[in-house]
Amino acid sequence: MSEQMKKTDFWAGCIIGAMTVVASLLFVMFGSVLLGAGGDGMNNFSLNSKMGAINRIIDRYYDEYDENLDSIPMEEGVYKGMVASLGDPYSAYYTKQELDRLNDSVKGEFHGIGVSISANEVEGTFTVVGFTDESAAEKVGVMEGDVFYEVDGVPVQNMDLDTLVGKVRGASGTSVHIVFLRDGKEIPFDIERKSVKANTVSSNMLENDIGYIDISAFEAVTVEQFKSAARSLQDRGMKGLIIDLRGNPGGTFDSAVKISDYILPAGKIVYVRDKAGKEKNYNSDAEQRLDMPIAVLVNGRTASAAEILSGAIKENNVGVLVGTKTYGKGIVQNIFPLSDGSAVKLTSQKYYTPSGNNIQGKGIMPDYEIEFDNDLYLEKNEDNQLDKALEIVSNALNIN
Repeated sequence: MSEQMKKTDFWAGCIIGAMTVVASLLFVMFGSVLLGAGGDGMNNFSLNSKMGAINRIIDRYYDEYDENLDSIPMEEGVYKGMVASLGDPYSAYYTKQELDRLNDSVKGEFHGIGVSISANEVEGTFTVVGFTDESAAEKVGVMEGDVFYEVDGVPVQNMDLDTLVGKVRGASGTSVHIVFLRDGKEIPFDIERKSVKANTVSSNMLENDIGYIDISAFEAVTVEQFKSAARSLQDRGMKGLIIDLRGNPGGTFDSAVKISDYILPAGKIVYVRDKAGKEKNYNSDAEQRLDMPIAVLVNGRTASAAEILSGAIKENNVGVLVGTKTYGKGIVQNIFPLSDGSAVKLTSQKYYTPSGNNIQGKGIMPDYEIEFDNDLYLEKNEDNQLDKALEIVSNALNIN
C-alpha cells in the first residue's frame, strides 16, 4: 500500500510524460472563435503604434539584438501578456505547439520523460514527485525530490508551468538536457523522450471484499480505466468500494461527469453557470450505478474535477467523504481556438454541486474529518484515513 499512499505526502499536480496535468488544476472544455481581421483589440491603432515604437527601440538599442530575430516569438509574448494581465492563474494564451501538447495531455498520451511534478507557486519551483511506468527520467537516475533548475540551458524558476511542460516535451526519440537541484547541487541529465500512455487509475481488493480504486488525475483515458477497474473488482466479488482522491489535482470536466454517471443513480451531478447567468445541468441516468457502500478519501490537494466527483457522491447520499477539507476550485476554463492554430484559455464558468454550492475558495468538508497521521505511516506504514474508510464501509456491510 506504500506506493499508493505516497500521494498523501505530495501535491501530485501536474504530469509530464504520462500523468496528466492538469497541471494547473484545469477543467478543459472547448468552444471556438476566429481571429478576425477587424473590430477587436488586436487591431487597435494605438496599440499597434506603441508596439511598433517599442520594436524600433529594441531594434536600435538592444545590445543582444539579432537582425535575423524572428518577430513571431515577440508577438506571441504580447498575446501571452495580454491574457496574463487578467491576473488569473488559470487563464492563458497557447501557441499552436502548446495547444497540441495540451490536447495530448487531455488525451492522456504524451511524448516526454515520464515524471510527475509538484508546482510551488510561492517559490516558483517545480519538484519531481513521481514517475510513470518505464519512466525515461527514472532510468537515467532522476529521483523524487529533484528540483528543476534548467531545461536546455534555460532557467525555469518562476517560469509558467505550461511553458516548462512545453520545453520538457517533444518528439519521441529526441533528447532534452535538464539540470536538477539535489541537496543544493546541480545534477545534469540528458533524457530521451518517449511516448507514454498515462495510467491514472490503480486498484486492488482489500479485506472484507472491499475494493480500492485510486484515481490520480482525470483525463480522457481515466474514464475507461476506472470502469475497467470497477468491473474487475466486481468480478472478484466486491461488496463495498473506497475511492482515493487524495492529492488528485483534477483534470477534464467531462471525465469527472462520466465517472460520476457510472457510480450514481439517476440525479444531478453538477451544473455550470456562465458570465451571462446561463446554466447547464449535467445529470446521471439510471442505466448504470454502483449500488454498494462507498467511501471517498479526500484532502487539501483534492481539487477541481476530483471535487465534482466528491461533491456528487456526497450530496446524492450514495457515499461518505473521509479525510480533510478539499482544495476549493469551483471554476471552469474553456479553450477558445483561434484560426491560426493558437488558442486562449479563459475562466468562463463557475460550477455548482447538486445542492447549489459553489466551492471556489471554500472546498468540501468531509463527513468524517480525520487528519492523516504521517508519523504512523512512516513508523508502521499504516494509513489511518484509509483504516477509517475501511471501518465505515465494513460497518455499512454489517461486518465486525
